[in-house]
Amino acid sequence: MRFTRPRVIKTVLLLLLAGHWLSSAIAQEFVWAPDFPVGAQIPAISAPDQNGTMRSFDDLKGENGLVLVLSRSFDWCPYCTAQLIQLTEIQDTFAGMGLGVATLTYDPVDLLKEVEEDQGIEFALLHDENIQHINAFGLRNTDYEPGDRGYGIPYPGIFLIDTTGIIRHKFAEESYRVRPDFADVLEAAAGM
Repeated sequence: MRFTRPRVIKTVLLLLLAGHWLSSAIAQEFVWAPDFPVGAQIPAISAPDQNGTMRSFDDLKGENGLVLVLSRSFDWCPYCTAQLIQLTEIQDTFAGMGLGVATLTYDPVDLLKEVEEDQGIEFALLHDENIQHINAFGLRNTDYEPGDRGYGIPYPGIFLIDTTGIIRHKFAEESYRVRPDFADVLEAAAGM
């Protein structure tokens, strides 16, 4: 078969288009919290914080809403701990924007209290008892079975929620090893 210049150009263009379509299709496969798109109402929150105090969305939110960070574990996940340290460093910026800050994990209350004291945390660290909230959001990592150490952990990510409980922005990465950049969350928060 003889290749002519128009045929080669046509073939190259088709391959480029196919490659672009395939990469777009692959990039679009990951959707964090698919049952809760931007504009959806969050499920009710009722969870104990690191002091054992039951907390709700109404007492967690600031005058402009809430930054809710779902984490795997502050006990054994180094990526969660690193993200928590970053969040601690910018918590005052969120507070200055009128946003409450809270994390949600399956870690027990006594561990969350230790984390609060070790890291000097001034926001709510919520214990998701019986993983009810993670299940309500549809974010339980199904790679772990009951009895496994990781059973009940979420696919991690961040919700930016307005004062009425409506999700205004979502931030997550496909790999739990990569966490959203808080600069992006701050930029989105500034527009609320």
